[in-house]
Formats: sequence, structure tokens, C-alpha cells
Amino acid sequence: MENLTKTVSVIFHPIFIPLYCTIMLYTNTNVSTLYSVWGNIAFWGLIVIFSVILPSLLIWIRYKQGKISNLQLTERGERTAVYLQTITLLMICAYLLFMVFKAYTFVFFFVFAIFSLSFMTIVNMWWKISIHSCGMGILSGFVIFLSLLYDIPVIWWLSITIILSGLVMTSRCLLQAHTMGQTVAGFFTGLGFTMLPSLIFFVVI
Repeated sequence: MENLTKTVSVIFHPIFIPLYCTIMLYTNTNVSTLYSVWGNIAFWGLIVIFSVILPSLLIWIRYKQGKISNLQLTERGERTAVYLQTITLLMICAYLLFMVFKAYTFVFFFVFAIFSLSFMTIVNMWWKISIHSCGMGILSGFVIFLSLLYDIPVIWWLSITIILSGLVMTSRCLLQAHTMGQTVAGFFTGLGFTMLPSLIFFVVI
């Protein structure tokens, strides 16, 4: 059971959420037809480099320097600097996506996801709120966002993300990384912030 919960925590680690959102964007819309082959490669490259590779590398460097006690960031006080570094990288990624690819709607959602991470960083100074759950909330919010823009069957995708979110939240509790309250708060923080662009688009439409 412990191996399963650890595997779930790794697969749905927050650094992979932008990648999963991009997969959903490409598999459910015609965004790939807007760019050349090299353009699509560059688009994916930005997501992978700035949301997966660089954050992972910075965490590893801080670990090797002795600034964090373990790669899982179990100590609340060690998370703030890592969160700030990740937010900075995501802001750079959003800026490049906006300037180079004119991916306005995706960047619009991206910005609100960054807001949720910023809020999590502030709360983390006093309370060990779950960033894993926040990531799943962001992913669920992205499903709703896409459904409003591209008429995607939201019930199917949302059902999957809700089930996965429950699995992640349960895993974090079983690993004793967080309490149930911390996981629930994290999920609704991510979902709440990323519902804002959906509501804005709904009102505009």
C-alpha cells in the first residue's frame, strides 16, 4: 500500500500538472494545427523545461547544498524558497508562451494557476497546505475551462480528474504528509483560483 501511495504522489506531483494540462489541450483541441512541427516542439519544450526539468533541477541543487532535508520537501519551512523559484519559472514560461505563440487563452489560465501557487506559498508560512491537492484542483479547473471554450464533454473528463484527485488526496493522508483538512484546502484553492478564468469567459461569452 505504501508503494502505491508513493507512486501516486510521484505521478501526480505538482510539477507535472502543466504538462498534463498541455496534453489535454492538444488532445481535445486543434491547437496543434496553429503551429508548424517545430513550433509544436518548441511549445512542448517550453512546458517541459520550465515546469518539469528546471524545477526538479533546482530542488536537487538545494538538496545537494543541504538547504532541504529531503527531495519530498516534508519540512514546511523548506518549501517557501522552492515555491518561489517554481512560480518564477512558471511566470517566465507564461510570458514566452504569450510572446512567441500568442497562446492567449492558455496563458490566461496559466496566470490564474500561478496565482493559486502564490496563495499557497503565503499560507505555507503558517500551515502545511497540500500542494499536491492544489495541483489536482488546478487540473480539474482546466477541464472546466476547456469545456467552456471548446465544447468538450466535461462530465467525462471531470469525473476522471475528480477520482484522481480523491486518490491523490487519500495517498497524501496515508503517507501522513498532510491531514485531510490540508488536502481539501489545497484542492479547493487550486480549483477556486482556476475557476475564475472560466467564470470570466462564461460571462463574456
